[in-house]
Amino acid sequence: PIFTIQPLEEAKADCLKFLHENIMGFDLPFQETMGFPQGDDESDADGLGNGLIGPTIELALKAKVDYGWTDALPKDIFLEYVLNYANLNEARTNWRPLLVDALRFNESDLWINGMANLTSVVTWVNQNLWTKLARSPDQPIIFKSSQTPLIFDPMSIIAYGYASCTGTSILFANALRAVGIPARVAGTPAWYGNRTQGNHNWVEVYDVDAGGEWKFLEPSPANVGLDTLDNDPCLRWFCDASRYPSSRVYAARLKKPDGSEPATYFPLAWEWGNQDVPAVDRTQYYADICNACAHDSSEQE
Repeated sequence: PIFTIQPLEEAKADCLKFLHENIMGFDLPFQETMGFPQGDDESDADGLGNGLIGPTIELALKAKVDYGWTDALPKDIFLEYVLNYANLNEARTNWRPLLVDALRFNESDLWINGMANLTSVVTWVNQNLWTKLARSPDQPIIFKSSQTPLIFDPMSIIAYGYASCTGTSILFANALRAVGIPARVAGTPAWYGNRTQGNHNWVEVYDVDAGGEWKFLEPSPANVGLDTLDNDPCLRWFCDASRYPSSRVYAARLKKPDGSEPATYFPLAWEWGNQDVPAVDRTQYYADICNACAHDSSEQE
């Protein structure tokens, strides 16, 4: 393939423009704190203008330069699912430098031995993330149910050492983005359309090697039942023909609707009236994929 090399400053400007144009509604009052330039030179005194947007752009573009699997990514996919600093309505924090430094993927045997491709890197991140960000080597980050919204942003998960499905999915998606892999949180706000049946979230990865297909997998905190992109989808407890399409599934995104199609939002099970998180309706995909799967109806997360 023929690639076009974009000058760095032009790429930075494009990144800033995309993030600013697609800021979520509830973030608008804090855009200056987040680091979006406001045209006020005085805001730069004492580092007051240094919000998370600067390092987000710098490190996303560094991953674009460092990792070959980003070369074939469409620009819109890179901007929305690698550059993106947000998933749902979790606290906006400067997680990317911390994750890049903790993972140190470019020092891994997988990278040094030249064996890295998108699928192997996804597995490596899911295998190593939970210990590399742990408070101590013998205390990996673990799954603990019913933690959202108390603990579901990356910094809180690292501090407490645990999270439930939403938090672990956000942390896993962010870690993948930190190494240049497009990822997003997906899930259902209500099993069978009934909020009393609970919700569940997981991660989707854009597999450029499979022609740009979005594939899904579960985060595997503490390496319990390590999931990979190569695993049979039917091995995942929630991939069951009985669940879809009555259980609606959405994948979170950042790009605002442009009017060309009906607006879709990600229903937040913990803040039901919030319609500020744009989404893609993925229900039919899961109905198609999981149609061949059957599990014990009593099986739980």
